[in-house]
Amino acid sequence: MADITYQVVPHDNGWAYKLGDTLSETYATVDEAIVHAKDAASRQKIGNGDALLAYPSPDGGWEFQPLETDKSGSRL
Repeated sequence: MADITYQVVPHDNGWAYKLGDTLSETYATVDEAIVHAKDAASRQKIGNGDALLAYPSPDGGWEFQPLETDKSGSRL
């Protein structure tokens, strides 16, 4: 089970990634929002926790992908 989940969701005539109740800026495509969600997750410091990306699949369901996070333990 993931400790945090980034969701890619429709937002302001485009797409955004969402963590909890917080939305990113709007991106033109799902793919662009996915790239930016992966980048944000790579900088997320969650210790030994895990992150997951959830995004809409072409069949109308959801795709799930594990994300790499910063597990260095550094606070900087």
